[in-house]
Parts: sequence; structure tokens; C-alpha cells
Amino acid sequence: MKRKRNYTLIVASDAERKLWRISLPSTVIHIVVVLALVGVLTAGTAGFHYGRMLWKVVDYDHVLSENDSFRAENHEYRIQTAQLGEKIDFLETMAKKLIVLTGMNSGIGGFSKENLSQPRPASAGTLPAIDNYNKTVAALEESYRAVEDFASEKALVESARPAFPPVNGYITQGMGRRVDPFNPSATDYHSGVDISAPHGSRVIAPADGTVLFAGMRAGYGNMVVIDHKFGYTTRYAHLSKVNVRAGQRVSRHDIIGYVGNSGRSTGSHLHYEVWLYNRPVNPMKFILPQEQLAARQPQVVPRPR
Repeated sequence: MKRKRNYTLIVASDAERKLWRISLPSTVIHIVVVLALVGVLTAGTAGFHYGRMLWKVVDYDHVLSENDSFRAENHEYRIQTAQLGEKIDFLETMAKKLIVLTGMNSGIGGFSKENLSQPRPASAGTLPAIDNYNKTVAALEESYRAVEDFASEKALVESARPAFPPVNGYITQGMGRRVDPFNPSATDYHSGVDISAPHGSRVIAPADGTVLFAGMRAGYGNMVVIDHKFGYTTRYAHLSKVNVRAGQRVSRHDIIGYVGNSGRSTGSHLHYEVWLYNRPVNPMKFILPQEQLAARQPQVVPRPR
């Protein structure tokens, strides 16, 4: 019969100078070793899982941080999109107003709010989409500036265009061939219109401009000539008094003189001429409203078939 092995553990104490002997069978020792190994493995496994859990927590925090970053970025995109939308609304509104004011029939630059408000794909909140919106706004701004420049130029042209009669009165003589009032047997060409008005009546500028001449001229008497730019020039003759000087800037409705009978005249009236690109044109086109002018045109009656 095989004899069991025992192991003896000796424990010594320096303080009491004693020895303790513990005798353990090998089976117990084996069990203790196995339990120790199991404990080490368990602790290692627990440590591994704990480390893995810590890594997941760190990764989760990183995901949360990225999510916050994406949320903030998305909020910034929304703000930019809202600002771009407001700018597009403003540009569209101003463009429509300018189109109405300038009488333009076509759109500007081929852009319309309807096209911009179409449903966007899922990538509409991305940086490329924002960049496309910015490009669209830049194009609209450029088109808006073009229309604004056109409107400004048209406004300047309109301010230079004689818009009403320079004096309140009655038109006694139109433009064209007429009998010479000083020689009934002869005819001459009347290059303007005569407007009868009381002596001393105020003569006002019908448009903005610069005075080219103010003084006496043979036949015209006291005379004022105004350059309105864009080819327009006006003349005012037979004045009793001149109220401006050469080189002076005048605005629409400024008083430039007073009705008189100076020069080659048979009574108090204003001789008024309108020149366009150094050629006289009929002042009636600038005195009468367009509907009255059209009413004076001869009507063409179609022949029956």
C-alpha cells in the first residue's frame, strides 16, 4: 500500500522564539494550488473585462463628444441656412421691386425663389450644399447690383427728361411751319411752342441740369439754355428776368426766370424749346400726358374686306 505524502510548513517567530509546525497532506496542497490558479485566472479575466468596460466608457464619452460637436455644427448650418434664406428673400423682394420700377420684363440672372425653395436631398445640410447656397446668393447679389445700376441709370435719365410744362398757361403756337407774325406774307419754322402766361409768371426747370447760357440773345431776348445730360437740352426765351447764371446747377422745379416780352415777341409769353442730341423735338411730347398725346394721334381705320 502506497504511503501518502505529507508536507510540513514551519513557521518561526523571532519575538517569542517559537516554531509552529503544520503538516498538510499533498492533496490539500494540490487543492490550494488549483484554487490559487483559479483565483489568478478569475482575477485576470475580471481585470480584462474591467479594462474593456473602461475602454467602452471612454469610447462612449468620445461618441457623446462627437455627437455634441455634430449637433453644434448642425445648429451652425441651420443658422447659416436661415441667414442665407433671409438674404435670398431680401434679394428676391428688392429685385421684384426694381423690375416693377424699371419696367423690366425678364427675370434676373435666371434665378427664382421657386427654384431655391425646392426640396433638397439629404445632403442639403452639408458643407458643399451650404457652399452652393453661397454661390447662388453671390449670383443673386451680382444680378441685383446689375438691376440696381440699371434702375439708378434709368432714374438719372428720367430726372434729366423734361417732365412738364415750365409755366402754367395756354399753348398758342405749336412747333412747325407758320406764318411770320411780323410779316404775314412770309413763313418761317417755329422750333418750339409758345405758352401764353401773365407777365412775371414764374418759369421753372422741368428737369435737373446745368445752365449753359443765361442772358440776351438776338430774337430770343432774355434767354436761358439748360443742359440736362443724356442728350436733352431746353431753351426758354422772351423772359422779363433771368433768375440763374451760366454754370449753375438747377433741380427740377427751381425758378429759372419770369415770363416777359423781350426780343422778337408780340406779347407776354414763354417760347419753349426741347432739343435732343442737338436737334429740336416737339415739346408737346414732354408737356402732354401720354394718354392725351395718343388721343391726339390720327386713328387708323382698317379698310373693310
